[in-house]
Amino acid sequence: MTTPGFPAALAYLPSWWQDAAEPSAFDALLAGWVRACGWRAAGFVWAAESGPAVVRVAPTGFVSDAVLPQELPEVLTRLRGGEATAFVATAHTAGRVYAPVQFPGRVPAVLWAERAAGQTWSDADHAYIALAGKALERSPAAAALVGPVVDADRLEQRLADAAVVAGRMAHDFDNILTGIIGYSDLAAPLLPAGSQAQSFVAEIAKVGQRGIAFTQQLHSLSRAGHARPNPGSVVATLGREEARLRPLMHPNLRFEKDLPSGLPAVAVEAALLQTALGHLLENAVEACPQGGLVRVAARAIDLSAADARGYLGKAEAGPHVIVVVTDTGTGIKPEVRRRLIAEPFFTTKVRHRGLGLAVAFRILSAHRGGVQLDPAPPPGSGTVARVVLPLAAHRAPVASTTPPPAHPTSLADAVRPHPHATSRG
Repeated sequence: MTTPGFPAALAYLPSWWQDAAEPSAFDALLAGWVRACGWRAAGFVWAAESGPAVVRVAPTGFVSDAVLPQELPEVLTRLRGGEATAFVATAHTAGRVYAPVQFPGRVPAVLWAERAAGQTWSDADHAYIALAGKALERSPAAAALVGPVVDADRLEQRLADAAVVAGRMAHDFDNILTGIIGYSDLAAPLLPAGSQAQSFVAEIAKVGQRGIAFTQQLHSLSRAGHARPNPGSVVATLGREEARLRPLMHPNLRFEKDLPSGLPAVAVEAALLQTALGHLLENAVEACPQGGLVRVAARAIDLSAADARGYLGKAEAGPHVIVVVTDTGTGIKPEVRRRLIAEPFFTTKVRHRGLGLAVAFRILSAHRGGVQLDPAPPPGSGTVARVVLPLAAHRAPVASTTPPPAHPTSLADAVRPHPHATSRG
């Protein structure tokens, strides 16, 4: 076994990056980290599908009765406030040091280490644990444990490449479909009214129109990466989208809004803002085919750097408007969640082409915004989509948190209504 000490602790960091396809591999890596560093114990807490989950290990291995640390809400508040690490005194020990672990597009997780009584924590120890938290963000074992993790940089490049191809294909198919529709319209009046031939020509025209609708989606994907940061109104946009979607809603579907008056304008022009938010609202409505509840809330927030890292896109610290769309549908399965955004043409819906979230992501990323997709907190079901949009009055140079209380945006918020954690044994 490696002798405990700072050199051994540094030497252990690359171990987190070894290939590991099974969640159980994380337990062994965490136990190895405890032994290499000489900790009394260590732990990891993340937001699982069924609520907050925790792993705790001692030098001898996995602890099966692990529970959420009582100080976790306070710790997460401090980490979200900008502290790189958070120290907490605990009974019969030298205390614990916590560091954030931020997977792109996910609420924060935390890593902590505990020393035996009589030992001390140095500034170097704090810096090392913060570095270990960063290492876990790229750990295959951690990704296997917490569920799908999207590589934001690869995602952006992949969608940019797909957008180039989509734009070229859409232009060529527009020309073909325009000819089909045009000649169908010319032929229809020349045929006997009500004849079978006229009905066939009418069907050809309908197929052409459906093709045009698809090429418009391809154009949207192609153009979504171009920023147009003219001021846009979130309240007005959501009103228009609600009116558009009302005819598609089940009679038993309730649509609730919590939109404060005086919400500031955002740095996304109206058309693009409507496209991005419209896709999220449409997904929420379609997730409730037999009725239920779709709730939309928005408010102004001051996004911290730690919060910004939790969104897919290019959100930065500063004043934003956050829009939270919650539905009570069946939710997104973990294997589907990874593919929804990462694969531009992936969809679980027969009549769709899987471009909606890809378009929304490109619009938000180009305008220094971001998006999160998470399961609704237990005991409910459904999906929570969160979008952050920079204010028009504070917009950053263009790229080529505390949300409404009913919708948790961090692990700390998720812990409060669910004091009994899910532990893995």
